[in-house]
Amino acid sequence: MASQSSKIEWTESTWNPVRGCTRVSEGCRFCYAERIAARFSGKGMAYEGLAENTKAGPRWTQQVRLIPELLDQPLKWKKSRRIFVNSMSDLFHEKVKLSEIQKVFSVMEKANSHQFQVLTKRADRLLEYNSKLPWPTNIWMGVSVEDERVTDRIDALRQTDAHIKFLSLEPLLGALPDLKTE
Repeated sequence: MASQSSKIEWTESTWNPVRGCTRVSEGCRFCYAERIAARFSGKGMAYEGLAENTKAGPRWTQQVRLIPELLDQPLKWKKSRRIFVNSMSDLFHEKVKLSEIQKVFSVMEKANSHQFQVLTKRADRLLEYNSKLPWPTNIWMGVSVEDERVTDRIDALRQTDAHIKFLSLEPLLGALPDLKTE
């Protein structure tokens, strides 16, 4: 799903060149993307085979895929905007190859009139690939932190070469320790 505009209050548009995901922590229990993907998972729909409705509720099917025809979409948008990358997935998912992540970063680098907001719960992969990615100033890199069990994501983010770094504290499931800034 690609969007010219978004109802998410902290962004203007969404761009989803990767679809599908898997749960990685307790913060995934309330995943809106999983619910939406399950709703649009029927034959011929955008998330076919990627999510399903089960007795326990919507669930990802463990499949993740790059959608090549969506890669150059931001290059076609003339008006500058703030774009949430993969609002329906996680760019740093284990099933997304480094070469695919690099393709997404290449588009973000070329589309430098836009600001791109990338958010991940997989900060270990982000840090692992940090030196293999370009970090222009129009890419904002963030991590989700839902409670004290995953504050190591913040440390990983701090170690990246991203110029603008941010935290998403939703859903906030518990207390966070005093987070020292550098």
